[in-house]
This record gives sequence, C-alpha cells and structure tokens, in this order.
Amino acid sequence: MKSVVVDSGFLIGLFDEADALHPRCRAFMRDYRGRFLTTEAVLAETFALLSNVQQLRCLKWLGDARDAGLLEVDREPIDFRAAERLVRKYSDQPMDFADATVVLLAARAGVREILTADRRDFAVYRLGGRARFVDVLSES
Repeated sequence: MKSVVVDSGFLIGLFDEADALHPRCRAFMRDYRGRFLTTEAVLAETFALLSNVQQLRCLKWLGDARDAGLLEVDREPIDFRAAERLVRKYSDQPMDFADATVVLLAARAGVREILTADRRDFAVYRLGGRARFVDVLSES
C-alpha cells in the first residue's frame, strides 16, 4: 500500500473550511487510496491551530483512519539530536520542530510524498542527502 507523509498544513486545510487549501485537500481525499503517516508533533501543532469544533471533526477522522488501518502515527522515540541538526541546517527557512519530525519520519520510512501547505520549505528540505520531497497536493 502506498503511503504519504502528512504535515499540519494539510490537516488544517482539510478541517478549516476558511483555509485556502480546503477545496484542494477535500479533492485529494476523494481520490487517495493509501496510508497516512504523521507524527505527534504534527498533531499537536494541528490541534493548536484548529477551533474546538474543527478539532472534534479532526479527531473523528483520525480515529476512523486509524481503525481502518490507514493512519500510522510515528511511535519511535524522537531523536532530538537529529531534530536539532535539521533545525540548525535549515535555520534560514526556519524549520520548526514539527517539520523536523516529519523529515525524520519520511527518511526512516522511505516515503518522499508529502501533504503540506509549506511548499517552499519542503521544496528545500532533503531526505538522506539529495532526495527531494514530492508535494502531492501541488500535483492534485
């Protein structure tokens, strides 16, 4: 089964109807058949930026996706040293902690496809040296 890494911008776009990416996120969900990978840092960032009503819809979706085997939240211990190296390396962006965890997860899982609103940042970030992320939303 194919997988895609999920950043907070996609989840916010999916559940915030006022977000500019909302229509694109909804359209992507209609056609996608695969698994979603994310981190707890991404989920924390997402919930910090959604309203209570939006959080409830997001929680329901996350639970349904997990129960169906379509969502995997990274449970590996966070390599804080590796995250620090990434944040320092991309300090000119600047890279935040959630983005660092996404890059580490993608590299470990061998997944280049990402759902994000941070197109500019993820166009710069690299996986294992030179491999680039594939911005799936820009292709949909």
